[in-house]
Amino acid sequence: MRRKLLGLVTAAACAALLPSAVGAAEYGVKGDANSDGEINVMDVISLQKHLLGENTNINGVNADMNDDNCNDIFDLGLLRYAIVNDKTAEPQSPAPVGESYMQLVGRSFTASVPYEIAARQPGADYGTLEGIEYFSTIANKQKRANVLLPPDFDSSRQYPVLYVNHGIFGDCQSMLDDGMGVIPLAGNLLRSGEAEPMIIVFTSMYTSIDSDQCRGFTPEETAKYDAFREDLTECLMPYVNAHYPTRTGRENTAIAGFSMGGRESLYIGMTKPEVFGYVGAACPAPGIVPAQDIMTHPGNMAKEDFYVHGNVKPFVLFLAGGTNDGVVGKFPQEYDQLLTHNGEEHLWLEVQGGGHDGSVVVPMFYNFLRSVFRC
Repeated sequence: MRRKLLGLVTAAACAALLPSAVGAAEYGVKGDANSDGEINVMDVISLQKHLLGENTNINGVNADMNDDNCNDIFDLGLLRYAIVNDKTAEPQSPAPVGESYMQLVGRSFTASVPYEIAARQPGADYGTLEGIEYFSTIANKQKRANVLLPPDFDSSRQYPVLYVNHGIFGDCQSMLDDGMGVIPLAGNLLRSGEAEPMIIVFTSMYTSIDSDQCRGFTPEETAKYDAFREDLTECLMPYVNAHYPTRTGRENTAIAGFSMGGRESLYIGMTKPEVFGYVGAACPAPGIVPAQDIMTHPGNMAKEDFYVHGNVKPFVLFLAGGTNDGVVGKFPQEYDQLLTHNGEEHLWLEVQGGGHDGSVVVPMFYNFLRSVFRC
């Protein structure tokens, strides 16, 4: 796991000071934010609502997990971590001075995903899936996507949006399979209080004027996946924002994908950080920088330019790869090493024995979904 410090986070950046009505004399049990005598997901929900300005009835001293005299996103992360790891009785140590949000969430990143979170539960509500068509000015034709609305969707409420990208030769149906984990993870983590309600858009990346399907492994064909950057930001995103109640801005917009979708999520997120605040990639394919596998990849960036371009940085930049990936091999690890060499803050998860499949995709999305839209 690579975690390089880029900025300072201090008490001055707190989202909310301790409620003035709560004093040290009312201190009970560290983590019992709602003062009901128990420490569980309801405390997470209470603190989360408080930070969103929806609820002020919390015990601010109990919710101050790092004892810095304010309630903020760091306390929320520590409380979630404490509950997941059954460590709620003792006060947590203050977060290290200058620790970034990426470093904070990286503490709890793991390759082990609880079965009850990864698996679809009988009778559970996983939201509503809608197929859409939008006009792509880049491809000069209609393109398809799937939109997953969260359980208990409320059209009067605005939601952050995650764009999910598929592998080569795939389309907007490819990442719907439970083996990829996105839908069951999103629903189960929402119920456990570990993820935010969000709209998830499953894309069709291939963007070509003269074809609807990738024709092979050539630089000309893979360039039509790179063209999805403009198709996404200029066509699909405006359509989604116009037809669904979305919260806009980089803090409310995430992108993640698998294989070719991992490559494009990295490429798009690193070149459009003003648009995407959260970037995730599972088993990312080669080609962002010059590379050679079954084809020669000219690269979209020189290796020395492989870093986040722009005046802002992602809240989370997360890569995951398996040690037994027979498709993209060591290219995910090489991306990790190159980011480290170039001084770019990011998180890296290596899944021992993981292949080019759900064994890496599920842990990546498990960690990613728990970290997005909480800054």
